[in-house]
This record gives sequence, C-alpha cells and structure tokens, in this order.
Amino acid sequence: MTKTLITFFEHEKKTFKDLEKDGLSKNEIKKLIKLNDKLKIFNIGYNSIKAKQYVGVIKIKNMSIQILPKIYKNEDNEDIKQKEALTNLLYILSYTNNLKIKENIANLAKNNDLFEIYTYLFAKNLLGEIERGIYRDYNKREENLSYLKGKLNINKQIKHNLIKKHKLYCTHNEFSENNSINQILKYTVELLKNITKNPKNKKLLNDLSFIFEDVEYKIIIQKDFERITFNRMNERFKPYIKMAELFIKNSSINLTTKDLETFSLIFNMEILFEKFIGNILRKYKDEIFGKTSLNVYLQYKGCYLMKDDNGNEIFALKPDVVIKENDKTVLIIDTKYKKLINNRSRNYNISQPDIYQMFAYLKKYNCKNGILLYPKYEEEINKRFKFDNENLYIKQINLKHNSKSKFEYINLIKDDLKSIINNLER
Repeated sequence: MTKTLITFFEHEKKTFKDLEKDGLSKNEIKKLIKLNDKLKIFNIGYNSIKAKQYVGVIKIKNMSIQILPKIYKNEDNEDIKQKEALTNLLYILSYTNNLKIKENIANLAKNNDLFEIYTYLFAKNLLGEIERGIYRDYNKREENLSYLKGKLNINKQIKHNLIKKHKLYCTHNEFSENNSINQILKYTVELLKNITKNPKNKKLLNDLSFIFEDVEYKIIIQKDFERITFNRMNERFKPYIKMAELFIKNSSINLTTKDLETFSLIFNMEILFEKFIGNILRKYKDEIFGKTSLNVYLQYKGCYLMKDDNGNEIFALKPDVVIKENDKTVLIIDTKYKKLINNRSRNYNISQPDIYQMFAYLKKYNCKNGILLYPKYEEEINKRFKFDNENLYIKQINLKHNSKSKFEYINLIKDDLKSIINNLER
C-alpha cells in the first residue's frame, strides 16, 4: 500500500533522502520548499528540512505531511505516540479554535491526519446544526415585475420601463437561505470535497452539498468573512464560519479544474499553549482557585513600563494571564512553550529576558506571586526564585495524558493547575 502520510514532530529534522524514502517525490519536495517560503514553518538546509514550533498538516497532491507536538517525541511506540499526540492536540484546539468535539477523538485519530479529522468534525457537526434548520436571512433584491412588491425603484423604473408601462422595477427584502453565511459554507464544502480522501467525509460533504443546492455559488475571499455580523439568530453558525475561514485561507486550489496544489492547516504551538492555559483558567477559575471572588484577564494591559518627556505612558506590559481580587493583582502567569533542562549552570534553560519581563510585571502590577509556566517533558523541574518581596515560580504542566475523552483530559489539566496554585506561598 502506498504511503500517503509523513509525520514530523516539532523541531525534528529529516533529510531529503528520508522524505523520498517516505514517499515524497523530488517534485513534491520542491513544492514543499516553495510553500515554506510563504508559511515559514520549516528551516530548510542544504539537504534537509527541520520543523519549527508549528503543528498541523500540509497536503501536497496526494501526500500529507503532519507535524505533531514535540513533547511526545520520545515515546517508545510510534503509532501510540502519534495517536495520543494527535488526540490531545485536538483537545487543545477545541479550547482555542472554536472546534466542537462531541465524538470519540481517540477513535478518529487512529487512521486519519489532522486535516481529515477537522473535515469530519466540520461536516458532521454542521449537518447536525442544519437539522435544527438552515439559516435564512433577509436579502435585498431588485426585480422587474408586473406587480408592485416592496418599494418602487424610481431611478431603475425610468431607466428600464419608460416604454414597458406594464412593468414595475421593485426593491424588496426576501427571506432566503441564499445569504452570505450559507455562501461561505457552500464554498467550503465544495473546497473540502476536492481535498478529502476519506470516504466517510466525502459522504458527509455530498449530503451538505445537496442541502446547499439552492444557495448561490461564489468564490469566497477574506473580505467576505469581514462582512459577516453575528447575532442571536446566526450565532450557532459562528464556529463553522471560523473553521471555514481556516480552511479557505490555507488552501491553494482552483475549484474550476479541481486541481489541488497545496493545502495547509498550521498552528503555532506557542500561541496554542498560551491560549489553552488562559482559556482553561478563565473558564474554570472558581474550581481551580477555590474561590468565586477572583477575575481572570488574558493579555491584560493595565500597566506601562515608563513615561516619555511629555508624561505619556509607553511600553505596555501585557502578561498572558492576570488574576485579580477586587482591584488587587494576586497572581501573574506567563506561559513559555519551551523545554526546561535540569541544569543549574545553564539556568534550567530559562531565558534571561523572560526573567526580566516577569520582574517588571511583578513590580509594576504590585503583585507578590508570579509563575512562568512550561510544558512538562521527562524531567520534573519546579523552582522558586525571590526578587525582593516577590516570588517567581518556575512550574510545569503535563499536557501528555492518555485520556479516553476530552472531559477526562480537561479535568486532568484542571487538577494540575489547581495543584500548582495551591502550592504557592500565600
């Protein structure tokens, strides 16, 4: 059976010969290098390619190149580590990218890459949403009719109907499924139909294509997403529009010829880690902190480092997470997606700028406790440093859990965060 999936882990290096052995042709390697000029997700060497801090999937013709989180790289069983890495990545994405997950992701991750799983979740959940009713909206229409409907368009009436006295050029609103939201969804469905190789996904997408049969087909560009306004009537379709935007902006495809050149679904793990931890802390704050009087702020901009000659504040200080009780800042957390090492002479691989940054945060926010939070690898590294009266904790959180469900995985993450918070000096 021809191999169609090549797996990297973050920061893993493969030679071009390795890629050819895995099934990538010389021409496809050239296309990958060309695509990387735009994506900047690999470091390209003389005869090799090295992944950076990005995860996701790239499709070139019939080949998929999947990049998974590096924390799983040293697991023994190749298949198990890939499945677990993909499963947990999807749990993380569900809290950062509006990804609805009701299914057993572990089963989906067995034989699929990230693109096919994303496609399945998009199509399956969108079908379920449409069962509640397809979205309809009022659209402005202009028609030349034999009866008055809505308002008479005087300018168009003069222009078109001076001789045709029996005609009335009308402007009216029509309650229709042919609206911008459904046009975006239809275009995305047609796009994915041309990319997916999974029979189950093809069936789901064909079902959606039939449902959107009466919706006008139009090429969707970024401005179409910017024109969408969500309200209580269409809010339920927001996750699917967000997913559609992700699919469309990452594709290079000509739908008229069905010629797929490249497709990418790529995420920066540094950003995912920051968003994931922040969203969990904000959503489950009462449970994690054990009190209801706290507020959690993400990317909080409440202080500045200094002032210029005119007294204007400059250099905003924006910690990833600020926890306040009333008006007092009680904890600051900054996430750092990098590997710590248990070597004091190398400062545990903690960067000096990160330490200086936390020093500024704690001083300016008048906060006693701060945490630099890292993902946990093999070694357990937990440290506390003192500034003056401030404590800076170096903590790790375990993202590697062989969980049976998203619920179980999130509970384990919450327990980890709860333990970290409870062990701080009060």
